[in-house]
Formats: sequence, C-alpha cells, structure tokens
Amino acid sequence: MPRTPLTNLERLLNILVLLGSVAILIMLSVEILNDIPPYDDNFVLKAQFWICMIFLADFFVRLYGSPHRWRFFFRNILFFLVSIPYVNIFYASDLHLSHGAELAIRAIPLVRGGYGVAVVIGWMTRSRITNLFVTYTTTLFAVTYFASIIFYSLEKGVNPLITKYWDAVWWACMNVTTVGCNIFAVTPAGQILSILLAAAGMMMFPIFTAYITTRFQSRRPASVSHASS
Repeated sequence: MPRTPLTNLERLLNILVLLGSVAILIMLSVEILNDIPPYDDNFVLKAQFWICMIFLADFFVRLYGSPHRWRFFFRNILFFLVSIPYVNIFYASDLHLSHGAELAIRAIPLVRGGYGVAVVIGWMTRSRITNLFVTYTTTLFAVTYFASIIFYSLEKGVNPLITKYWDAVWWACMNVTTVGCNIFAVTPAGQILSILLAAAGMMMFPIFTAYITTRFQSRRPASVSHASS
C-alpha cells in the first residue's frame, strides 16, 4: 500500500522527535558533566524551544490524521503535555526554581522521546514481542543513564560518596537492578530519584523474563514435533 503524504510527514516528524530527544539529553549531559551554568548560552534555550515545537507539530499532525480525533487527543494527552516548552515559559517568567525542580522540568521532553523509540523500532520488526523487548531495553538504558547524570548533579559537593561521575553510574546501575548500593543519597531530590529508579527497574526487568519465556515457548513445538518424527 503506497504511503500518503501525511503518513510520510508523520514518519519524518517521528525521526525528528527521536533526534530532538537525543539532542536534549546530550545538552543536559554536557552542561552537567562540565559544570556549565544552566542557560549560559541562548543556544540551549532556542534549541529546547524548537525541539518542543517539533514535538507539538508531530502531535497535531497525528491528531489531524486520526479518524477519531477526540479519542486520539484524550488517549495521547500525556504526549501533548510533555511537548510544551516549560523551560522557556519559566525562563521568560523569571521564576526561580530549585536545582532539582529545574532539572526535572528540563527533562520532561525526554518522555516524548520514548514514544519515538517505540515507533522507530516498530518499523524494523513486525514482532510485537521483539518490539516491546527492544523498546523497554532501550528505555531502561536511557533511564539509567539519565538518572546517573541527574544524581551526579544533585549530589556532587554535598555527598562525600560522590567524588566523580562514575560513582553516580555505579549508584544508578545498582539501584535499577534493585540490588542496592553502598552509595546513599543525602539530598531529598536524590532520595526521591533513588526510589523512582528502583521502581522503574522493578517494572521493566520482568519484560526480560517474559521475552525469554515467549521465545522458548515459540520454538518448543517445532523441536518437539521434530523429535517425535
């Protein structure tokens, strides 16, 4: 079935959504790991604004192409809310936020990137199980990495156990696997992040078990019938 101009536009926008999410993550990483003051360069604000505009354009194009627009809107309202350029709104309003709140607001658009990952992976495989597994695996790695840089930004200088970035990486890996870590958060925001990261790990890791079980069961009948013959 030939693709219509609208679906081609949706495809292009979804790629831009994914690239925009990666760009936001890179900008955050560079600022935090190099101790660059937030918004020291207007480029960051402009980039964040236009990336959010791409997110909103993607949402409204899909809304326009949906046969049930109100149903689409209410089912995908989260994607609309996380596409709003809150950073630019707060900056223009000259509101003073805590360091933890500022980081959380700047990270909101990254939620939108998760949907972009799922769609792009869906183009590569027709297996829903494989699609779900790869999407969750990618999301888990992204969440772990993002939590590590946020934790490092929150805890460095106030937590004697955090002396370098790799301490935060170790903390994130141990918490997401729910094994536990010898590094404990001392800031309230860091403590909340520890709980959220462990909860994310508890929700995502069962996907690995489900994927392996499904793969094993799908191959078992063929092997059994081959043995009986």
